[in-house]
Amino acid sequence: MTKSPRYFGAWGNVPTDGDVRPFSMLNPSGGDINRTNRRHHFISAVYMDGFADDSGRVQVYLCEAPGNPLPPMSPRAIGFERDYYSQKLPGGDQDNHRFEDLWNTIETVWPETVRALAARRLSTAISFNVLGMQTIMRARVPATRDRHALMIEAKIRCEHKIGEELGLLPPQLERYTGQFDTVPVGVNPHETLLAMKGEFKDFGDLCFRLGFEVLHNKTSIPFLTSDNPVCSYDPRQPLHARTPYEHPGEVELIFPVSAHMLVRGSSKRGPVNVISRHRDISDSRRVRQLNRTIAQFSYRMTIGQDRSSDDLIRAHGALVPTITTKVRRLGKEVQIICRNVFGPRPTLSQYIDTPEKAARLEAKMAAASSHPDPAPE
Repeated sequence: MTKSPRYFGAWGNVPTDGDVRPFSMLNPSGGDINRTNRRHHFISAVYMDGFADDSGRVQVYLCEAPGNPLPPMSPRAIGFERDYYSQKLPGGDQDNHRFEDLWNTIETVWPETVRALAARRLSTAISFNVLGMQTIMRARVPATRDRHALMIEAKIRCEHKIGEELGLLPPQLERYTGQFDTVPVGVNPHETLLAMKGEFKDFGDLCFRLGFEVLHNKTSIPFLTSDNPVCSYDPRQPLHARTPYEHPGEVELIFPVSAHMLVRGSSKRGPVNVISRHRDISDSRRVRQLNRTIAQFSYRMTIGQDRSSDDLIRAHGALVPTITTKVRRLGKEVQIICRNVFGPRPTLSQYIDTPEKAARLEAKMAAASSHPDPAPE
C-alpha cells in the first residue's frame, strides 16, 4: 500500500511495510498554536528508551565528569534545553514548535521501526525511517550546532579585525579595539538552526555513498549511545589518530539503535542508501570496539544501559568532536579554514539579545580588566 505524503512531496512517497509507516505519512504541522512546551530535547527521549534497563532508566555520564555517572534517570529527564529550537518571529513573538513538530514525525514511527529491525525485517519504509532518525540525530545535536557557532564566531572576529585595520569600525565597537581575538562573541542561535538545512543535505549525500546493515548484539555487553550518536570516520585511521567526519575516501558510519542493535554503514558495501542485511555479533571485543567509538564521539553526555563500559567512557571524556579554525589572508582575500578534530569541548559565549544582558557582560568585562594596585611592601 502506498499513501501519498501530505507534506514531504514525492521524496517521501515510500510504501508502508505492514505496521511500519514511513514518517513522511505524518504531517509535521502542529495544530495547537497555543502550546507552551519550551523544554526541547536535543536527543530524542523515545530514541533513548531503547537503551533503558528493566526499570525504564538509563545510566548517564557527563563528559566533564565521566568517572562519576549520575544516578539512573528517565530518558525524559535528560538531554533537553529550554528554548533549544525556539525562533524569534518578526512581530516579536516566538515560535517554539516548528522543529519539534518535524522531529516528532520521525519519533512517532521510531518504536514500530525498532520492533521491525529486532524482527530482522528489511523494507524501504524501515530504511527510510532509520536514515531519517540518523539525519536528525546528526543535525540537531549540540555537537553540530556548536561547530557552526564556532565557524560563525571565527568569521565575525576576522571581519572586525579587518574593519579595525582599515579604520572602518562602527563607533559602538571602537572600544573593543585591540581585543577582537579575546572579546566574547555570542552567536545568534537562529543562525545555527538555519545551518541544519545544509547538514540535512550533506548527510543525505553521504548516505548515497554508503550501504547499511544492522548488527545484532548477542553478547552480555550492551551498546552505548550518546548525545552525538552518529559517528562517521575513515576506518583505516587508528583510533588514537582518528579525524571525525572526514569523508574524502573510505568511510564507516555507526549509529546505535538500541542496547542490542546498531546500524553500520560502509562505503565498501552496496546497495547504497538502504539497509540490506542483518548480522549477529557474538564477540564482546567487537562490541567494546564499537562502544569505544561511540564514547569517543560523545559531546555532552554518554548514555548506557548499565556500567559495563565505565573504563571506555572515562578514557574518552576529556576530548570531543569539535573544530579548529585558522584565518589565512592573501591580499584582500580572506579564507577561514576549519578542521574537524577531537579536542576539549568549547565554551561558547552567551548571545546578547537584551540591554540587560549587555550591561551584565560589560560589568563583568570591566571587573576582569581592572587590577587593584599592588600592596606596598
